[in-house]
Amino acid sequence: MIIRNKYIRLFWFIIILYVVIIPINTVKASAKEQQTLTIRDIKKGAETYLKNILPWEKDLIEVEIFYHGRDIVLPPGKRNLKYTRSGGNQKVGRIPIALQIKVNGIIQRQIGLNSIVRVSQQVVKTTRLIRKGEIFTKKDISLENIKTERVLKNTIKTLEEALGYEAIRNIPNGYTLLQRELKKPALGNKGDKVLILVEKRGMKITAPGILKEDGYANALVKVLNIESKKTIYGRLINSDTVKVSF
Repeated sequence: MIIRNKYIRLFWFIIILYVVIIPINTVKASAKEQQTLTIRDIKKGAETYLKNILPWEKDLIEVEIFYHGRDIVLPPGKRNLKYTRSGGNQKVGRIPIALQIKVNGIIQRQIGLNSIVRVSQQVVKTTRLIRKGEIFTKKDISLENIKTERVLKNTIKTLEEALGYEAIRNIPNGYTLLQRELKKPALGNKGDKVLILVEKRGMKITAPGILKEDGYANALVKVLNIESKKTIYGRLINSDTVKVSF
C-alpha cells in the first residue's frame, strides 16, 4: 500500500512538471527570440537620417520627429531600417519620411513619419523705425540668430553689409533687413554742381559741370559741361569732382 501511494505521488509530480513548469520555460524561450523596435529607436533613426542628408551643419539644425504608432515587435534576426525622404527634396520645414523595416532581408513593416526641420540663421534686424533715405548706423541695427522653418533669402547677414547704406523705403522696428531694401548712398546727386577735371600730359584742365544723375564713389557718372553744353562721362572721385579720361 505504501509503495502504491509512492508511485501515485510520483505520477502526479510528473504531470505537474509538464503542465506548469515546462510551459513557463517555453514562454520565456519564445520571448527571447523576439525583438522590439521602440518608438524612441524609430524617432532617433529618423533624426539621424535627416541630419546626415540635409545640407546644413548638424549644430545649426533642430529636428522634431512625429510618429503616432507603437513599439513594433519583430521576429529574430538581423534588423535593417531604411529611411527615405518622401514628397520631394525639401531641406527645411515639414519633411515626410518613409521607413521600411526588414529582418533578414524580408520586409516586415512600412510606416510613415513626419518631421519639422528648423535651421539657425544669422540676420540683421532694425532696432528702430528707419525712414526712407536714412543712413544705417550701429545704433539702428543688431545681429541676431533665429530658428526658422523657411530659409530667408537675400538677407543681410553681417552688420558691415548694412552700415553706411541707405534705406530705400520706410522700414519698421524689429524688421529683418533684405539686400533689396538698401542701397549704397550717392556721393553726388543729380543736379549738383561739380568741377570737371581733365588731366593730359601733365596738364590739368578744369570746367564747371552739373551732374545729370546720381553718382557713386569711383563710378562713372553722366555730367554736363556748362561751358561747352556737352554731356560727357567721368569718374566721380569725390562729391565735388568728376575726373574725365581721354
